Amino acid sequence: MRSSRLRPVLFWAGCFVVPIVMLCVVAAVRGVYPFGGQSFLTEDLKYQYVDFFTWFRRVLAGEESVFYSTACGLGANTWGLYSYYLASPFNLLLLLFDQDHLTLFAFVVDALKLGCIQLAATFYLSRRFGLVRGHATVLALGYTWGLWSATNLRNPMWMDALILLPLLMWAVWLLVRSRRWVPLALLMAADVICCWYTAYMTVLFIILWTILEWWCAGRSDEAGAPVPLWRLAARFARPMLVALALSAWTFVPTVLSMAEAGGVEETSFLGIIRSILGAGSLQDAIRCLFTTNPPYLLRGLVPALYDRAHAIPQLYCGVLLMGGYVAFFASRGVPARAKRGLAALTAIMFASIVLSPLQAVWCGFRAPTGFYSRVCVFVAPTMMWAAAWAVRARRDARGNDGGETRASRLVAVGLLVVADLTLGACLAWRTVYAGYTQDQHDAYVSESREQVSELKAYDGGTWRMERTFTRAAQAALNEAMSMDYIGLSSYSSAHNQGALDFLSALGYNRREQISMRYAHPILASDALLGVRYACSAQAVAGESAVAGISKVDGAVTYENPYALSLGYLVSDDAAAAALDGTNPFERQNEFASALVGHEVELFRPAEATQVPSGDGLLAWDVSVPAGCVGYAYVNTPLDYEDGVVMDVDGTSEVDGWQWQNALWPFAEVEGEGGVTHRVTVGVNASGGDPVPLAEASCDFYCLDLATLRDVVGELSGGQVSFDSFGGDGILGTVTADADGWCMISVPHEAGWTVRANGTEVQTQGAFGGALTLVPVTAGENRIEMKFVSPGFVPGCALSAVAVVGLCAWCLRHRRRHRA
Repeated sequence: MRSSRLRPVLFWAGCFVVPIVMLCVVAAVRGVYPFGGQSFLTEDLKYQYVDFFTWFRRVLAGEESVFYSTACGLGANTWGLYSYYLASPFNLLLLLFDQDHLTLFAFVVDALKLGCIQLAATFYLSRRFGLVRGHATVLALGYTWGLWSATNLRNPMWMDALILLPLLMWAVWLLVRSRRWVPLALLMAADVICCWYTAYMTVLFIILWTILEWWCAGRSDEAGAPVPLWRLAARFARPMLVALALSAWTFVPTVLSMAEAGGVEETSFLGIIRSILGAGSLQDAIRCLFTTNPPYLLRGLVPALYDRAHAIPQLYCGVLLMGGYVAFFASRGVPARAKRGLAALTAIMFASIVLSPLQAVWCGFRAPTGFYSRVCVFVAPTMMWAAAWAVRARRDARGNDGGETRASRLVAVGLLVVADLTLGACLAWRTVYAGYTQDQHDAYVSESREQVSELKAYDGGTWRMERTFTRAAQAALNEAMSMDYIGLSSYSSAHNQGALDFLSALGYNRREQISMRYAHPILASDALLGVRYACSAQAVAGESAVAGISKVDGAVTYENPYALSLGYLVSDDAAAAALDGTNPFERQNEFASALVGHEVELFRPAEATQVPSGDGLLAWDVSVPAGCVGYAYVNTPLDYEDGVVMDVDGTSEVDGWQWQNALWPFAEVEGEGGVTHRVTVGVNASGGDPVPLAEASCDFYCLDLATLRDVVGELSGGQVSFDSFGGDGILGTVTADADGWCMISVPHEAGWTVRANGTEVQTQGAFGGALTLVPVTAGENRIEMKFVSPGFVPGCALSAVAVVGLCAWCLRHRRRHRA
């Protein structure tokens, strides 16, 4: 008796462990942490998740607010970030790991998710097709460890969707066959709550899947009663609406947060259509229409040919699953209507993978950037369903014979499947995990933590700090969130686009991006936005090195002597101000003029003479007068995807690419007599020597430090003394000589409740809503700001009503069923 009870437990435990063992084997073979020196952090895990994990750990510990963060990009509503990246219940395990072991956390969580994916898929196959557990387990492995899964462990949030997808397919089957809708409502609500981004794609897939199951069932339920399509649609709508109501507490604030974010760097659906119709040739139209080319489609069937740098769809699901898919169409035991239904779904899926307009529909009516192809997530479950049907048809045709022989044969097949999928993952990982070691990551984090700690001990005030470099490549831009300081850089799909546009207008980075990269200090704007410290490997003109602060990657920390507080009194002109100048230097002049209430000219054009260059590059001699800092800015054409190479007096760097189009300051403050600098510009040839370009819009200006001192002097008398400046609240005191405005350098957005001396006041946005103006009165003003994500309170109320209503319906239904 005890053995019979223990056997199912051992089976499900083994089912859970097998994919985890496979992960460990793959990591050991590829030398990936914790079984090797190569870091498990890659792509978005390296650029975004690991920093968000550190921040969210503080949220769980009660040290930060889940609603807002002032750390990146002037500040942003973080509910979208939470639901986009961090809503998985597995992230509660963060409390068990410190910052030194977050890579281990990422590995452990991905391992646990793989085990849960295997359990969910096995459960689905055994329930939907009545397969014995052994058959279900072997087939489920192709879903758990297909090429899509193996190459997307770098996106942990997507793995939750893989857990729920087989369960949703099971719930669809229940809805179609027996009209049971509650499981679908609960599971879809869980999908929206845990993985908001993928939930949209899942809904589209589940709609198609419902139609497929209805078609395969002969358009009738298990009692044989006909179900017309309109009735199926009505039956499907109820659980979807209930799911939205149950998840409204997170769905509503997420939608409002993401609407604020925008996502301007991605091409819209209409933009894709316009590019196809407006193509200059048939070849260009085809290039715009298709997302990949035929050779890449073939490479998607072979793990050894996968390369993350190319548009290769992850189609491979193992030999067994793909063979089962073919057997489905060849089997006489599979009804013809099922074959026709799956063929239609396959055609839709394939078209969605290769045609850009359809792919955009699946990805929120915009062209996704990176991670091709997201729609491929639905290839493995479709093949798994077809293979399971083929296995069931073969079983029904042959009957139950040769139990022991079948068991031994099943074990052999299972071992071959494990070997096949493990080898495929090992081959695919060769381009996914490369170029970033765990020692490199740990050393950087340790140095950075030490630097921030020493800087806070040196200066106990409230200030911003930035770095001209990043931990990894050029996209790890959320270090301020992980290292607990206030910065400008930001890279997240949940951001405040108005704030980023404002920073771009000042010249910090290229316009119309969802990211902000602080590539160079801009002395004037840094001062006005409270960026007091900059960590740079090169000397910073106009700033002095801070002694006794540890270096990060050999870079020194510099202090901006002109930096103001993160809030101060400003003129009435700021309330109606906008940055409309033709270049970032003029916009900075407009910014400063609006703050002080009269026209100032921080920047003025420098004398620049175009001169011939022996290598054919564009060249100028730029004269910078005494007491000034020279700046150069290249307005790079959008079709120069790799940017340009700018050289100043023999020092060069790549500029004008996706996330970097910054003002470049010359080496130092010019002494008496000034200096003439030689500047050359050429097209970046992807790592080679720059090549000539036909023309470029180059602006050369000089910052007058005497004027900057005057501007700072006018504003410094009204600075806010802050007690706190974080997501959990902003609290500060300022004394005004008369009624007016106090500028707080966080975006003006719905969700803030602001009080001055205990009385709630109406704030106003400045510079397109990038900054917040708080009305103050003569005398001392105690300013208090609290943020709650818009839609959270009404969303919670709607979810509460939905929970009560669903419970009442279930109780009533249960009583009626008993009666």
